[in-house]
Amino acid sequence: MPAAVSATSAGEGSAEPACPFPIHDHITTLELDCGSFVTAKARVYGPVGAPGIIVLGGISAHRFLLGDHADRASWWPGIAGPGLALDPLRHQLLAFDFLAGEVRPFPRVEDQARALLALADAAGFETFQIVGASYGGTIALALAALAPERVTGLHVLCAAACPHPMTTALRAIQRDIVEFALARGDGAGGVDLARRLAMTTYRTPDEFKARFSGPAPGSCDAAGVEAYLAARGADYAAHTSPQRFLALSRSMDAARIDPASIRAPLRLFAVEEDRLVPASDVAALANAIPGAALTRISSLYGHDAFLKEVEAVTRFLEAI
Repeated sequence: MPAAVSATSAGEGSAEPACPFPIHDHITTLELDCGSFVTAKARVYGPVGAPGIIVLGGISAHRFLLGDHADRASWWPGIAGPGLALDPLRHQLLAFDFLAGEVRPFPRVEDQARALLALADAAGFETFQIVGASYGGTIALALAALAPERVTGLHVLCAAACPHPMTTALRAIQRDIVEFALARGDGAGGVDLARRLAMTTYRTPDEFKARFSGPAPGSCDAAGVEAYLAARGADYAAHTSPQRFLALSRSMDAARIDPASIRAPLRLFAVEEDRLVPASDVAALANAIPGAALTRISSLYGHDAFLKEVEAVTRFLEAI
């Protein structure tokens, strides 16, 4: 196992006096199996000594879980925050910035797990639960396999042991778009277009029909589906470099988790309309692990249900 060669807790992330819970930043440098040294960054919300929960989202997620940064909104609104399912008044919530382009050719989910374990050490988490969704769900599985004795609960949403071939096909096209754009000096434009295509896989045809077939004049959808996709692509490209996009996309497609390596109590959440991580793949993972519990819901939002179906996700996380 790679060794953490340094670990520090920084006071610069301390909350302002009005905040009802403390915030701490943690930085650790570690050596990966490939021999690369990387620096990983996490932010922890909640009182020191409270039970720890590692919280992991999709590829847009970052360490500013509660949106406490001028340029970063909360990536899990309605779920993470005081009084919500992931409550920093009752728990310590650890979120981190995924390793990306600094690992060549790309970080494996096992690399992300090793960075998280070093950050958990820096934060003083002897044991912890993990809540992971989408890409973060696969990392959660990798972390549980890496340190089974430290994981007391594993709650995985919209993620499976490996990617579906159709999902890999769609992401391969997205990467080709970015590579094509990079070769022509417009990497940001490539990320923009790739994200537009990705959005069509995160949501469902029924949602797009309901929103864009005849939107009310003056509504947020009145400009049409093309304007919606353009806005989502531009916003993502403004915060994500082509190198980061390519690294995380390749990481997702390379993920292969052995179900036999998962020994922590596992709860899974699947969405019938999810075209990115089919519910059947999540069910197959549940069937492969003795004692795993599976919750299945139906949602107009498809893969993005873990972000949009606040009531259903809150019920799923009640066991924490």
